[in-house]
Amino acid sequence: MTPELIVAIVALVVSAVALGFSIFFWRRQFRPIVTAAVKTHSGGNNGIAYNLIVLNSGSIPAKNVRLIPYDPAALKGALGEGADEAGRKAWLACFDPSTSIPLLQNGDRTSCSFGMTHRDPRQSFWKPMAEFPIRVEYEGWFGVRYNKDPPQILQIADSDSFTGGMWAPVK
Repeated sequence: MTPELIVAIVALVVSAVALGFSIFFWRRQFRPIVTAAVKTHSGGNNGIAYNLIVLNSGSIPAKNVRLIPYDPAALKGALGEGADEAGRKAWLACFDPSTSIPLLQNGDRTSCSFGMTHRDPRQSFWKPMAEFPIRVEYEGWFGVRYNKDPPQILQIADSDSFTGGMWAPVK
């Protein structure tokens, strides 16, 4: 074996490894990345209304996005005293097996109303600061299925202030 042949073989191996790494990282990046979060819709002295935001921060669209409670007991434990049947039907519709987001473009988001907390616990749909896990399932543009595991944790908290304290509006 000549030194030129050894250099050529080493260069070929290095190039093949670099190509393999490029394909590996490209496959991990060239996909939808869908997450969900509870965000404050509006708040005041008596309560906070929430939205559930679903966001695709990936590089291609996501199809058939579904949100599934990972632990139904934890979801039930997050509900407040005011979680009546009408509120459950309206605000937990996002977890219904028949509900899906048909197409979520890359960089796009969608939302739905997601209940409220209230100063009077008897009127509060959620317990303040409650947490429960969900699983986000979706398909990529080319039919690859994704399932967020471990589950994502949703927290019922004011997203305008992570400590709960805010300045009053200046008049």
